[in-house]
Amino acid sequence: MAAFVVHANGIGNGFIYFDDPESVVDNVSIREVDGAAIGHWFTTPLQSMYTPLVYASYAIDHLVGQGAMGVYHFTNVLLHLANVVLVFLLVRGLTERVFPAAFVAAAFAVHPVNVDTVAWISARSNLLATLFSLAALLAYLRHLDSRRWGPLAWSAALFGLATLSKSTAVVLPLVLFLVDFLKGRRPSRRSFLEKVPFLVIAAAMGLVALTARQDVVPPRDYTVVDRFFVACSAVVDYLVQLVGPFHLSLAYEYPGKPLPWFVLLSPLVLAAVVAALLVPRSSRKVVVFGLAFFAVGIALTQAVLLIDNYHANRYAYLPYLGLFLIAAHFAEKAFQHRDRVPRIAVTGAMAVFAVLFATLTITRNMAWKDTETIMSDAIAKEPGVAFAHNSRGIARYTAGDYTGAAPDFEATIALDRDFMLAYYYLGLIRYQNGDYAAALSKLDYVVSRLPTFAPGYSERGRTRLALKDYAGARADLSTAIGHDPGLVEDYHLRGLAEAGLGDTGAACADWRTAASLGNADAGRSIAGAHCPG
Repeated sequence: MAAFVVHANGIGNGFIYFDDPESVVDNVSIREVDGAAIGHWFTTPLQSMYTPLVYASYAIDHLVGQGAMGVYHFTNVLLHLANVVLVFLLVRGLTERVFPAAFVAAAFAVHPVNVDTVAWISARSNLLATLFSLAALLAYLRHLDSRRWGPLAWSAALFGLATLSKSTAVVLPLVLFLVDFLKGRRPSRRSFLEKVPFLVIAAAMGLVALTARQDVVPPRDYTVVDRFFVACSAVVDYLVQLVGPFHLSLAYEYPGKPLPWFVLLSPLVLAAVVAALLVPRSSRKVVVFGLAFFAVGIALTQAVLLIDNYHANRYAYLPYLGLFLIAAHFAEKAFQHRDRVPRIAVTGAMAVFAVLFATLTITRNMAWKDTETIMSDAIAKEPGVAFAHNSRGIARYTAGDYTGAAPDFEATIALDRDFMLAYYYLGLIRYQNGDYAAALSKLDYVVSRLPTFAPGYSERGRTRLALKDYAGARADLSTAIGHDPGLVEDYHLRGLAEAGLGDTGAACADWRTAASLGNADAGRSIAGAHCPG
């Protein structure tokens, strides 16, 4: 109930025009559930990731709500609630005690860092992968208790479903070894053979994920040593946000070069934290398990530095459970202390953090209202993230606010001169303002850098048409249609270019094609040109 209350105000939020268009809004494959659609889900990456079950979940949402935004958000909240229950059951099974299970589940339910996973429709993969991973771990615990092979088979099957939801789930076999360690199970031939099916699934799905992932753009010119320090810095940030989630952003700036002093000191900070946690001997097993659980879960997010993030709140959704368990362990020890002072102090701290985290979660959900609010929030906190400026610019452009959009695209280019989408939209704004020469200059640059980018040719063709360069317009629009035959309006525009060249027969043919695909302007052009038939 607490989880629902703090996340309920996010159900009325809108789509975010960063990933949500490709995932849901413009994803025609989720609008029907048939053999062709299912085949598409299992053969085509979504957002450069192999996640067929995410496709399926979106299709169910569309079937229920016919594209209504609230249905997608409501499903995300339901998945989070299910994960809260599974977290409670898992921690109770791991520790065989209720207090740590309740503590970890409560922290997981209301922690503000988890808002980005629950509030963002495109983070559905994280919710599904966590759901199946937690279920797989519960089945594995059942296997350890019963020594029967049935639960182990179920665990492997659930793990397979997790990897079909998100590739980062492939680390679960390592977590199984950690579970053995926490349960006091000694390594043996049997314990290793049990993991073989999991390792095979992980290897196979890992190869599929590497094949599908095409959007990796190494940021800056980091060396291997630089990346080590950057990864340590990201982990320190996660530790800080665990107890002080006050500077949460959709994205965080990559450290500049030369690396700042605090980044260079981050390995020492991590070493000091780990050493301090390991001081109490009676707590070492839980501490080692919790730290290793977190490290295993977060490691893959640091192995590949993406153009949008090296550190993101959604990456910590499942890994934070390890750190929550450590906190629960020390809180429980304080309650077991003979002196009342530690018990009173821990009770007060838990109450303060519960209220604080719940309040911050509700507030954070408000930042996810729409594209402009979340991107403005990110820009205010992390002004050096290029894609945040670009996404806000797209939202403003879509709303017709060309004056507000242009500075965002200029800021994007100032931060990243290779961000071609910003040049593209600046070309569109110049066109809308009637400055066709400036628009043509921007679009020339876009197609020179992105020779297969169909919208670039499409808009340059439109611009050349406005400049009465009919031959150039026809060439550009033909190229655009060749790259993407679904650009319906381009058939109509090419017909106008052909009419300008005096080729009425070709123009009428293109207008008929456009009309058959639902373009209303084409019908008027056909009537105006008195096309035969």
